[in-house]
Amino acid sequence: MQENINDMNESPNWHVCGLVVQCNPEKIQAVKTALLAITHTEIPAVDEKMGKIVAVMQSHDEHILLDNMESAKNIDGVIVVSLVYHQQDVQNAMND
Repeated sequence: MQENINDMNESPNWHVCGLVVQCNPEKIQAVKTALLAITHTEIPAVDEKMGKIVAVMQSHDEHILLDNMESAKNIDGVIVVSLVYHQQDVQNAMND
């Protein structure tokens, strides 16, 4: 799902989540490529032998973030996606 840049700039919230993506080790390169195609997704760590990928996803909208996590689950070769961290940054509260 694509995010509208105006929605991101006008939103008072920003969500960040950390995921562990367990996948078939033979498909890890294709899984990495598919994950990086998801808007605001980064991959800071990979264990190719074990088929584990640490991914960070961000969004201004928790529904978009959930859709992006669901997209990760549907990538060919993914076995399971585990949410290990979530933080919500509320800009208005910080600016008051």
